[in-house]
Amino acid sequence: MIIQRLLWVYCQIRFVQYLLQFIANTIIPDHDAHVFDPPLWSLNNETILDICINKFFSGLRRWDAIHYLHIARFGYIYENTLAFFPGYPLLFVHPLGYILKNFLIESNAYLLSGILINFFIGLLNTYLIFKLGLKYNLKFHHAYWSSILYIINPATIFFLAPYTETLFLFSQLLGHIYLKENKIFYSYLCFSFGSIIRSNGIISFGFIIYYYLKKSYQKKQLCFPIYYFILCILPFILTQYFLYKEYCYEKNISDELKIYGFNNDLSMPLKNFSSIWCLKQIPLSYQYVQKKYWNVGFLNYWRWKQIPNFCLALPIYIIIGNFIINWFKLIRKDLWKNKFKYLFLQENQSKINIWFEKNDFVPHIIYILFLSLFTLFFMHIQVSTRFLFSSGPLLYFICADRIQPYDINNRNLIKLFSLFQKETFLFYYYFIYVIIGISLFSNFLPWT
Repeated sequence: MIIQRLLWVYCQIRFVQYLLQFIANTIIPDHDAHVFDPPLWSLNNETILDICINKFFSGLRRWDAIHYLHIARFGYIYENTLAFFPGYPLLFVHPLGYILKNFLIESNAYLLSGILINFFIGLLNTYLIFKLGLKYNLKFHHAYWSSILYIINPATIFFLAPYTETLFLFSQLLGHIYLKENKIFYSYLCFSFGSIIRSNGIISFGFIIYYYLKKSYQKKQLCFPIYYFILCILPFILTQYFLYKEYCYEKNISDELKIYGFNNDLSMPLKNFSSIWCLKQIPLSYQYVQKKYWNVGFLNYWRWKQIPNFCLALPIYIIIGNFIINWFKLIRKDLWKNKFKYLFLQENQSKINIWFEKNDFVPHIIYILFLSLFTLFFMHIQVSTRFLFSSGPLLYFICADRIQPYDINNRNLIKLFSLFQKETFLFYYYFIYVIIGISLFSNFLPWT
């Protein structure tokens, strides 16, 4: 019964969010952002269904969503798209889009495919966060609120639009559930799947490494199977090899797409080994493309003009920073006493019953701290909110900890929000980012 109610809340909130996107896209004129927007999205021979889909959902075909839908439809024909891994567009959006184009024009088929996939995977994520919270022995209300806060998280628009956030989070949640159940191989498969969706997926294998290190410490002998180390890096290597085969050999490209590429100075595989990285001894596209097209690198984004984007990311760093400080204050005596061994203790020795003091959360805390610092110093800072909210369950547990005392039994959607409103900072952070994020994103206004 509780699961059904939770999933019904998900459907209600998602409908409101889709409706908000439609209203914002209708009443606010689109901004000319001069971003990647290739041709062949025409609406010729459209049906009534096509008109409805384009009218209602076109606000979700913005920013990076265009990259993913273009890859799903045409493959990798522009070098800048190699920054986007193939797991989501080619393994999910393309197959469903291929079926839907029997009923819709091609551009709408792939758009609807991406939206439907994110909707149903999001439904699973809502359940998995709740289930994972219970597996980590969180209180019932804590686990339930964690799921609610996933549905309305500040990066919501990126879980609605054809982005990888929803699918990547699914791979992480399922991987953690299997790891908690000691089903290591299934956990490995989930994290492997995540690493072909997004490049940072390879970091998730740290959880498996931690699992075996802890096991080795407890048994006083090395238990880590060496083949797991090979398996951990294999998905990334296979992805890079696929992109090499996909891009580094000549392709037949339509004239319209060629003209767009030439006009926007985009490299295309018009001949074999058309790019510098193709000729390297180890031809890895990712770092080359990120540096050339996205200016990703240490402190590359630390410029005065980026101060508004740093302000945009500030709330998530306040939440994580405050949590890390409180966690360290709580464990510092045990950490000082046990030193490095603290990481691998079966149970902490404190008598204080606080959920995040459990040693089960140590790898999650290290993980979120690493990602936060990496995002701060190496990436475009404005993506930190969606990047961190899609990287695992811990952020939802942290935020839900503030409102877990509020009883959710027999509450409808309006009463849930009235309870949430009692936590002022969190409520306004979520509410403002959801409303403004959806409104700006759907009109090509900066919110990435």
